[in-house]
Amino acid sequence: MEDSKKKECQLKRGEYLGEISALCLLHPPSHLSSLPYLLSGTGSQILFYDLHTGNMIKSFQVFEGIRVHGISCTVMSCTEGTCISKLDFKIAVFGERRVKLFSLHIDIASNMQNQAQVSVDLILHQSLPKFNHWVLDVCFLEDATSSSSKGKHYLAIGCSDNTVCIWDMTRSSSSFEVKSPERCLLYSMKMWGEQIEALHIASGTIFNEIIVWKVVFPNVSNPGKELVNLTSLDHAAPQHHFHQLEAIAVCRLGGHEGSIFNIAWSSNGSKLVSVSDDRSARIWTIHVEKEGLDICHSIGPVLFGHTARVWDCCIVDSFIITAGEDCTCRVWGVDGIQLKVIKEHVGRGVWRCLYDPCTSLLVTAGFDSAVKVHNLHTFEASNSDRSIQLIDNSIHQKDLFSFCIPNSSGHAGLTDSKSEYVRCLQFTREDTLYIATNNGFLYHAKLFDTGEVKWTKLLQSSGEAPIVCMNLLTKERLDLSSGIEDWVSVGDGKGYVTIVKVLGDVSSPKLGLTYTWSAESERQLLGTFWCKSLGYRFIFTADPRGKLKLWRFSEPFPANSHCSVGSSDVCLVAEFVSSFSRRIMCLDASLEEEVLVCGDLHGNLVLFPLGEELVLGTSTGSESKISPSVYFKGAHGISGVCRVIIALSGFGEVNICSTGGDGCICYMEYDRDKKKLQFTGMKQVKELSMVQSVSYKSMLDDDSGSGNYAVGFASADFIIWNLITETKVVQIPCGGWRRPNSYFLGDLPELRNCFAYVKDEIIYVHRHWVPDSERKIYPQNLHLQFHGREMHSLCFISGNTIFPSTKQQGFCPNACWLATGCEDGTVRLTRYDPGLENWTASKLLGEHVGGSAVRSICCVSKMNLYVADSTTLPSGMILEDVDSPLLLISVGAKRVLTAWKQNLRKALPYGEDNKTKSDFSYKSELSTSMPFKWLSTDMPIRSSNSRGNKNNTENMDSVDLLGDKYENDWRYLAVTAFLVKSPDSRISVCFVVVACSDATVALRALILPYRLWFDVALLVPLASPVLSLQHVIIPNSVALNENIQIGSQYIALGGSTDGSITFWDLTRSVQACMQRVSALKMEDFNDCQKRPRTGRGSQGGRWWRSLGSIEKPGDSSGSLGSSDRSENGQSHSLHESSSACPQRSKELFSQVVDPAFSGSETSNEDSSLETCEIRPLHTVENVHQSGVNCLHVSGIKDNTGPSSGFLFYVISGGDDQALHSLRFDVSLLQSVHYTENANPDRHGCTESETSDGSIYQCQKQNYSIKLSCHEKILSAHSSAVKGVWTDGIWVFSTGLDQRVRCWHLEEDAKLTEHCHLVISVPEPETLDARACSRNQHYQIAIAGRGMQMVEFFAPGGMSAKVL
Repeated sequence: MEDSKKKECQLKRGEYLGEISALCLLHPPSHLSSLPYLLSGTGSQILFYDLHTGNMIKSFQVFEGIRVHGISCTVMSCTEGTCISKLDFKIAVFGERRVKLFSLHIDIASNMQNQAQVSVDLILHQSLPKFNHWVLDVCFLEDATSSSSKGKHYLAIGCSDNTVCIWDMTRSSSSFEVKSPERCLLYSMKMWGEQIEALHIASGTIFNEIIVWKVVFPNVSNPGKELVNLTSLDHAAPQHHFHQLEAIAVCRLGGHEGSIFNIAWSSNGSKLVSVSDDRSARIWTIHVEKEGLDICHSIGPVLFGHTARVWDCCIVDSFIITAGEDCTCRVWGVDGIQLKVIKEHVGRGVWRCLYDPCTSLLVTAGFDSAVKVHNLHTFEASNSDRSIQLIDNSIHQKDLFSFCIPNSSGHAGLTDSKSEYVRCLQFTREDTLYIATNNGFLYHAKLFDTGEVKWTKLLQSSGEAPIVCMNLLTKERLDLSSGIEDWVSVGDGKGYVTIVKVLGDVSSPKLGLTYTWSAESERQLLGTFWCKSLGYRFIFTADPRGKLKLWRFSEPFPANSHCSVGSSDVCLVAEFVSSFSRRIMCLDASLEEEVLVCGDLHGNLVLFPLGEELVLGTSTGSESKISPSVYFKGAHGISGVCRVIIALSGFGEVNICSTGGDGCICYMEYDRDKKKLQFTGMKQVKELSMVQSVSYKSMLDDDSGSGNYAVGFASADFIIWNLITETKVVQIPCGGWRRPNSYFLGDLPELRNCFAYVKDEIIYVHRHWVPDSERKIYPQNLHLQFHGREMHSLCFISGNTIFPSTKQQGFCPNACWLATGCEDGTVRLTRYDPGLENWTASKLLGEHVGGSAVRSICCVSKMNLYVADSTTLPSGMILEDVDSPLLLISVGAKRVLTAWKQNLRKALPYGEDNKTKSDFSYKSELSTSMPFKWLSTDMPIRSSNSRGNKNNTENMDSVDLLGDKYENDWRYLAVTAFLVKSPDSRISVCFVVVACSDATVALRALILPYRLWFDVALLVPLASPVLSLQHVIIPNSVALNENIQIGSQYIALGGSTDGSITFWDLTRSVQACMQRVSALKMEDFNDCQKRPRTGRGSQGGRWWRSLGSIEKPGDSSGSLGSSDRSENGQSHSLHESSSACPQRSKELFSQVVDPAFSGSETSNEDSSLETCEIRPLHTVENVHQSGVNCLHVSGIKDNTGPSSGFLFYVISGGDDQALHSLRFDVSLLQSVHYTENANPDRHGCTESETSDGSIYQCQKQNYSIKLSCHEKILSAHSSAVKGVWTDGIWVFSTGLDQRVRCWHLEEDAKLTEHCHLVISVPEPETLDARACSRNQHYQIAIAGRGMQMVEFFAPGGMSAKVL
């Protein structure tokens, strides 16, 4: 019966998401497809791509637990029909010591729209015997000496012992083996040739040399030849002429100073390119005399440029391509000059590059799982500067213009005071520029495709005052034939503003009207700003001291086409005065939300109220002076704000996006009712030192990202960066952002972009504008980009509402989201959707401060109600009113702790109130794009002591760590968290238990929604660091609903490096903390933390706080801008701990400590180190012989309640390859709530083996606990166990043996293995799982060097109900 149940278990392997280790192009006939097909190897799978559509057609599993190292192919047949054409390829796939031969069948059918529909199937043809050494290369060969045998029927297999085995595919047997004259171990090998008797082999040895040898017939005389011992591997087979072949040593190539990772042959076999661990690539030329076999070689250029190891290379006639660990792919000329650098991968580097000379396509792939296709055009030599330049010979050439303004002196060199030069220029469309000069001229420049420029002089400022600022407002018109309508505002050095209306045709613009008036005194006007939402009747002007003026024009406009405006034509509506007295650099306004957002020169954001009655009023009386409603200091550190964008949310909150000179894009929420501005997220664009703006596609779904393109500068280059595919669209050397410049983007910036800049009195314009008829975007991202380094943690995201659009788009109900933390400090959200492409989306959620590695991550979704005097909810309380936020908590190196909160804001539906759908999409994308928003980042200040006082701590060395020079090496190793809320308060507390590498475990508290961090307690004593943490919450009753329950007891569990598992009771500390937080009226406090640190002039870190260090707010609130306000404009009266009030801290903390679990309360003269200590409830020793790598606790098992008790199972895995299970029973006694004056009595505890088999029994004041059924599987895995999960019915485990094992958990905690599966993830580090359908279907996620999903289908009748 047991065997039958085991047979019913089913494990289904999902697609592996990780490093790409092999690439291969399949070339169909050109009349069937102009582009080749692509095969990529990832994990144990190969993926088939159609480069026309950029989609993956199908994936195939080819190995079991063996990574695909290489793919080779040859064409078998092509059958063309009227409706369907069939292609057959022969595919050789190798990995480690295995080689498999497949037949790949491709069917190409045309539909009604004349579009090709491709279907593909892979059939195993032969599985070759396992080789004794690793396979390094395979090559299809033909026998030219046989007239009866046509086609490539042989496969050459090169092994790491420098031998080549010839496999006869027609007979499915090995014909013979050729051994090199130089016998040594290899790092790499590459073969060249199409015939057996003309096979050339280049072998990269472990001695940093390349041995070149070939296979020839012995009847050719050559004094340098060496006979080889040929061994027939199939003695029963008839003898062939192959036994006469010899291996000839051609040459030995030396020069590399490191291991040779890869070798590439040129198409004619005359050149070699090798790449090495020494960060270089070398070109070798092989000379063969035409008459005979006299062979010599010469050393070509050495290619230096990579900053890390070089992994792969390829060579064509005119250039060489290399790919390296520095995440760059570089193009070199044959003379060694670097022509192009492509950097679009992240992580551990680009592992593979492949170039197709027929289509000029370059394919790159790397550790980050991305496969990217680039279009490289031919290279030609230019002798003008004796260097090689990249010339674009495609049909759609980029237009390069250079011209001077009409009155330019035309001489090179320094300009004098009388010279005219460009002060401002701005695109209004791809062929139109407005240009303003220092002599007060405003020009309209029309660019023609021939390179000619038509100039139209629009105006000259009075007194030839220099124009210092300019801004444009263009009315969008679908049909340009109807004419243009551009509004141009310029400000001159004398403080005058001139408004120009330009009408007519693009080629022949006409001046409609002009307004001129004095806005500021001389040299005090620095900026003019239009705002689309306000229209052309309103304009802002800015001075150097942070003052804005809003001007309104009369309507209708006067008939005079040019006039100096009087008071009846323009009026000053209001003055907006910033709190920082810094120049305003950019602004955006929304009349609907009644808010004006400004960014200044020093990185601050200032928000002003902007009511409709103020803007639309007709009063021309004295202007209003308006003060800020709220501000945010240092949103971009000390760097200037470049642009702000308002996005409407429709929930009483305004989403704001800003870009700045710190290279970051910041996201904020403004609550207009509470006048509160919150920082919600940030994206650091590492390729840009200054982000000038973000641009969006016109039609974009919510899952595509928070902004499609970032536009800005990196050093002296202008760059357009695709934020979705993480690719560089444009890079133009221009001299930096300080020069006058302007850009214009079309609907697809990859195909339509313009950039203009000024250098030495010359205006340079780069324009790339592809017509609608042929639009193909390169680089093209074929595969999902993921983490570029190893992952240490992952967790399923609870709930199905991460993205509101999920249900609307009809996703499978088994679709899920996972959060993963990586070695490079990034946290990503990835969606798994069962189907063709299992992994369908991956978003970068954020990055830890300084890129510190993420070691552990957990999801917090269930809310526990803290009820003081009863086990029921207060009368009148509605359960639906209880807010249950979804939080993500991640911890890692440098003791960084980051929290994210689910963003439930949705965009307003499109309605009649919105002006245009495209405009609304542009504004609302920002509010719906990111499912989580940044909540808080916590890290200790320098020289802080996480251990606290160790005077009364057992088994600890007495070491003063206050000034420990190694404290920056400490890291958080594990985390677990839970939410607690008082029903009569809007305050929620997220209690976080975090383990540090200095052998400390701390209980922390995050107060929501105020984002305040407090240290609550230390969990002691610990003799060794804790590697894994879990918690158990025992409710007073059955859960009220799926996400809410009344918590009664809170217990933490930790697995240490010494193999022990420790239990701590946190109940007293949690209850005391909730009482203290409720009494302090936290509504009067605000967090002083503004934004996470980025290392670019921004702020961050935390001030250590204890509950005893809080003082109630008095009269210090003051007015906005007073000294009692925080830097972000919000009042806070939280004072950092100091020695001024140590007695108060002691008194408050004495109420937090649990006297039942702490032998003595720790006290210290320095109140900043004041903490309480919680001693273990029990420690189970020697659970494992070494570290407890992973730990998991099941949910509440069976239909038990408080009267009969609750049952849990604790599963652990360790370095000793063992699995351990423990039964954990808890029964609640008569509830006795903890009060401040309570003096709980100790009850009897038994820690020895009892008659009922328990290993520990203890009865506390209001509950009893029993640990029993101690069960251990000694060799659960053949190597260290790295991840476990259980729901009380099934247990899933994984280890470094690359296996997932499924165990059934019996009532007595006995584990019985039912099935296992080999996975593709090398070096698995973590595992998480979830039940999908009443515990019959499970999804198991494994992460390490990549991630993979495994689906488990349980046999019927073996599930039980889990609450």
